Amino acid sequence: MNKVQYANMLKDICETHKEGGDVSACIAKYNERYKYVYIYNDSIFKLLFGTPENEPIAVDFLNAVLHLYGSDCIEHLTFVNPAVPAAFNKNITSDIVIADQNLDRIVLEVQHIEDETFNQRLVFYAAKHTVANLVRGQGYHLRSLNLISLQMFDAFPESKNYLHTVRLKNQENEVFYKKQTVTLVEIPKFLKGDYGADNSRFAEWLRVIDGLNEESPTTVPDASLFALLQEKAKLSIFTKDFLVSEAMKMCDHDYELYVEKKHARAEGLAEGRAEGRAEGRAEGAEDKGRKMADFLRSKGISEDLIAEALAQK
Repeated sequence: MNKVQYANMLKDICETHKEGGDVSACIAKYNERYKYVYIYNDSIFKLLFGTPENEPIAVDFLNAVLHLYGSDCIEHLTFVNPAVPAAFNKNITSDIVIADQNLDRIVLEVQHIEDETFNQRLVFYAAKHTVANLVRGQGYHLRSLNLISLQMFDAFPESKNYLHTVRLKNQENEVFYKKQTVTLVEIPKFLKGDYGADNSRFAEWLRVIDGLNEESPTTVPDASLFALLQEKAKLSIFTKDFLVSEAMKMCDHDYELYVEKKHARAEGLAEGRAEGRAEGRAEGAEDKGRKMADFLRSKGISEDLIAEALAQK
């Protein structure tokens, strides 16, 4: 099912649950109508690509998006914040954070909403995970970081490419720092564009996922990782408790947009509150100082003494 269909299902489940209706019958109705879940849903994506159980899927997907071949390939992963496939679980964070066999960090996330803070958030995420990659006891020795953003909007509308690799470079386009890479994937551009000649492994992954979202599964080899994803993405696999817990997290049919805005808003509010408190304290101190200066002037105190008193305050 696509994003809107998945959101409408969750809305129906939510309303049925709140009204004390037959939730099992409600879910059964959608199981008859659809075979697969919406892959790019925040929680679904984490369960499919962010759990030790599905490590082979994640390894192949990451090697594909990062274009890693031969000895450079990721062999196995450690999930720093594994998604927990439990109902009413609140511990799933906004990112999939994993480390490869070299302990280099990979952050994988899905972005649905473009806003004016998007690029700033990515830079912030990169900085945060770069600090987390610091090797203790070895000065400024950092492990590599790959931050991958699968996004439902264009980062570079004028570019013909749908996949972009961003690194720190100088004016001659020489890489200044090789250990930090931001990879942006413009999914709508790929799906709507003329990329039929792109036979890369990553293009195959995007087509397989799109086939599931459109209820038109791509023909794939039996026992392949694509086939494994198709099996694990079946709606019938997800329990009633899980779907109810997901439904209860939503507030309207724009579930996907809401979830993404919620994370962005929460981060913005947290930063805004911190800045607001700091500015408020500074403005309060300044206002208090003005009032004190006015009072001292009214008592005939010289400006030099007033300045000295305020400096010592």
